[in-house]
Amino acid sequence: MAKRKLSKQQKRRIDSLQKSRIKNEQQDNAALDESNTLTARVISHHGRQLFVETEDLSKIKCKIRQNLGDIACGDYVLVQQALDTDGQKKSGESQYVVVAIKPRKNLLVKTGFAGAVKPVAANIGQLVIVTALKPKPNPYLIDRYLIAAENLPADALIIINKVDLLDDETKKIVDDLTALYQGIGYRVISASIKQNTGLDEIAEALSNTTSILVGLSGVGKSSIVKAILPKEEIKIGETSEATGEGKHTTTVSALYHLKDNGIIIDSPGVRDFTPINNSIDEITYGFKDVRQFSGGCKFSNCSHTNEPGCAMKQAVAEGKLNEQRFNNYLRMVQEFNEKE
Repeated sequence: MAKRKLSKQQKRRIDSLQKSRIKNEQQDNAALDESNTLTARVISHHGRQLFVETEDLSKIKCKIRQNLGDIACGDYVLVQQALDTDGQKKSGESQYVVVAIKPRKNLLVKTGFAGAVKPVAANIGQLVIVTALKPKPNPYLIDRYLIAAENLPADALIIINKVDLLDDETKKIVDDLTALYQGIGYRVISASIKQNTGLDEIAEALSNTTSILVGLSGVGKSSIVKAILPKEEIKIGETSEATGEGKHTTTVSALYHLKDNGIIIDSPGVRDFTPINNSIDEITYGFKDVRQFSGGCKFSNCSHTNEPGCAMKQAVAEGKLNEQRFNNYLRMVQEFNEKE
């Protein structure tokens, strides 16, 4: 069979890919100054390049060696400077190379395209779940974030934003959510950028730890960061009138310093965050009010639906366990079983 002829455009594309591959291999094999290895933290990541912050808070642009695996904002990495052919340190942008990722305390991930696991941020001390009166609060989504926080493990903080939009109906929603999650043991802060409400309390809650803000687009994550850090260049988006959800403004995670040793990572808006649960035990552990009744059922394989002697259903009947939380738990277990 005769070989198929390539068009000029195809030849140019193949040639370009080969040159790019050769260039990357040369960069990865370039001589490095191994006598001076820096420890730095990733503050922003763009493809094969990222920005890191050294221990003296200097910011440098780096290239990444191949085969290091996924790198996330918040990772601690080892960085070395590239050398030229004469063994001298190169100067200019991107002459530093990330050669290793240090062991992580934890890693927050989400499911990306075709179910692929995508890292969001590493070494998190607190997951800040931001909801708002517009788009309307979704307790099921809040509970999914709380599962992620409990299993990292990390502390969890819930912010109900845009309370300047309160009316009789939404006030009840805010009061009910606050009572529910405070009753479980989570901190809940009501906030409004327009009314300058709750910002001091949020700033205090973000001190002395590394926090990441998560929530639907349009709930005001970037607006909160901007209000706390007015000197930072943070893009603020608008809420779509059609969907009620926000237009994505943050496209990559970014790390910012706060007063009192606080660090905040502003993540891309997540419309449908799905914690990657490896087992039903992880889901149960993620509901700290539900898990206290785990193991107390009459049957060891209780599905907590129709069996007699179910400790969880009994707790709901006696008012010891919130019915909405219990139903959210059962829904997540069902979704896990269907996926398996």
